[in-house]
Amino acid sequence: MISQTRHPHLRVACMALLLLVAGLSGVSTGTGGDRPVFSGQATAVTAKVLGLELPPLADTGYFESEAFGPETQCTRQGIAVPPHSVGAEIFCATTAGQGDHSFSEAHVAALNANVAGVPITATLLRSEASAGCSAFAPVVDGNADLADVRVGSVTIDPDPLVPTPRNQPIPIPGVDGAYLIVGQRTTNFNGNHGDITLTALRVVVPGPLGDTDVSFARVHADVTCQGRPVCPQPRFVTGGGFLSGKRHFVIAFREDDLDWGHLMYSDKARRVRITADKPFASTDVYPWPDADGGGTVTGRTTSGDPFRSEIIDVGEPGRQDSFTLDIAGAAGNLEGGNIQVHKPCRNQ
Repeated sequence: MISQTRHPHLRVACMALLLLVAGLSGVSTGTGGDRPVFSGQATAVTAKVLGLELPPLADTGYFESEAFGPETQCTRQGIAVPPHSVGAEIFCATTAGQGDHSFSEAHVAALNANVAGVPITATLLRSEASAGCSAFAPVVDGNADLADVRVGSVTIDPDPLVPTPRNQPIPIPGVDGAYLIVGQRTTNFNGNHGDITLTALRVVVPGPLGDTDVSFARVHADVTCQGRPVCPQPRFVTGGGFLSGKRHFVIAFREDDLDWGHLMYSDKARRVRITADKPFASTDVYPWPDADGGGTVTGRTTSGDPFRSEIIDVGEPGRQDSFTLDIAGAAGNLEGGNIQVHKPCRNQ
């Protein structure tokens, strides 16, 4: 089972002093200066093989503006460039920016890969990052979820405190010069601008023609704090994880927007795979007692069967969040992952 504890020291805030620095240095005036400007990107897998970049898997692309919500990207298609391979039940990525913050999420479910002869398996690799404004100062945050991860002979403990180090190279025994990084993170602040990039797992294997370098679940979010955010805005849901029995899912939808989001479900033991078709029939995000919110999406699958799915976001880090998909007979609390109901403006 995954441990998903979110630690306060992972949250990084820029103090009000930076605003004074920004005023003196003229940093980050943005476009017009009348509202915050965001950027974001999420990618399930990026790979460089022998120094050559391969097409990414489930990549939202990079966006920078006062508001954006590109189509979410999900696939089951992997990478097969002998002797390298990357396969999973689900690859998915989402990014959005509006109101007073941006958010990016990337998800890899049931991974089975071989990177330059190094076998990699994982029940879940997932990362999320956000960037927002607090009293007109930038605040960034991020979290990486891992479950049952093994790279070569290295077993990665899901708890970021013990014993696998985070955000530093770890040698892969038996492979000269090869290393992995768990929860690779960079944050930057410059005046009223802040950004974060987070990768759940990165594996690097040197070779005579160049490194093989693969990143799983990489996300980026940043913000330039200026002017006033436009509020209120539609609430939306993102998330994914697995229920008991390693039943995987990813979900995203926005209230009153039938063309944005995704729903994928995989129960490998029962050979059940479900993908929602779009447009959805209905999407609703609403308050929920003693929780951050709930949501319901209905529609038809790509095979034409009707479905109804409901989520409840109890709060961080997600262990008590719940997911229901009627057509699959799936219901229960998450054993790994996280679901979030997003309020684009924190005072909504």
